[in-house]
Amino acid sequence: MIVYLDQCHWVTMARARVARHKVQVAEELQAADALWDKAEAGLVNLPLSSAHLVETVHAGTKERRRHLAQAMLDAYGGWHMVNPLVVRSHELNTALGGGRALQGADVFTRAAGSPFFTYEMVRADAQDPHDRQRVPDDAIWRTVWRELLHDETLPAAELDATASVISGWAGVHDRLAQYLQENPAARDLRLVTAALMISDLRLDLAQAAHSAQISQERLSMLLQPETIVGFFSSLPFLGGVLEVTHARLRNPADRWVTNDLNDLHFLACAAGYADYVVAEKKTGHLLQAATRALPTPRARIHRNLHSLLKDLGSGSRS
Repeated sequence: MIVYLDQCHWVTMARARVARHKVQVAEELQAADALWDKAEAGLVNLPLSSAHLVETVHAGTKERRRHLAQAMLDAYGGWHMVNPLVVRSHELNTALGGGRALQGADVFTRAAGSPFFTYEMVRADAQDPHDRQRVPDDAIWRTVWRELLHDETLPAAELDATASVISGWAGVHDRLAQYLQENPAARDLRLVTAALMISDLRLDLAQAAHSAQISQERLSMLLQPETIVGFFSSLPFLGGVLEVTHARLRNPADRWVTNDLNDLHFLACAAGYADYVVAEKKTGHLLQAATRALPTPRARIHRNLHSLLKDLGSGSRS
């Protein structure tokens, strides 16, 4: 079973190993111990993503980063989540008639390079189990991932460029939320949300249309006001983005900040394809609501480790 943990729960997993007194809730400490046991017994896989890598870089003191990175590596079985940028590209391509829908085994994989947006997805059913090159590739990749996770920081220029892009993304959403608050009207807010997503995804949509060999006219027909909400809702990852963004735009007091980019996209992607997701409280609540609203099968969402372990212990999902 694939269990995707938000960074805050990886912190709990690390503290259960090296600083047990810092886990304030006894039930969470017990659940972390039980999850370690399940991971070490091979009963669950705890995949990592590039979001975990970036957030570990910003995890405070050198000792804290080292403990957090080591906990991830101790539980790491070579499993990663494919970068959400790659997943959304494939979802759009599928929605436009360009191939079969993604499965969980496509998105959670041991393929080298899968956490990064330059990765070219290799579907699970196309992988050769007898590929002799896979063993050295896997060994090299694990070494690279270990070094990246233990690295103390990213180059300053790279950090500044990334911060600028993310700040711009958050600013667009925050300004729209404030406009909606200051200019009340009878609106279909899901349609507004879908229009915002079209603006954000216009390059991806154009590339997907080209890959699927459909005309601009056909693409425009699919993205009409009466169809666009259903278009996004049918997609496991982007449907989650639609629902979470819609819920947040309904709340004028909900300000958008830079951390929202990772929380929204990585957790919504995981929620579309994992078996279980343990999210931070705010996004977890929104994803639980999204699960009820969307037609596609989705992960079971939890907001703490104790809740996850109760669910795993119930035997409700095999």
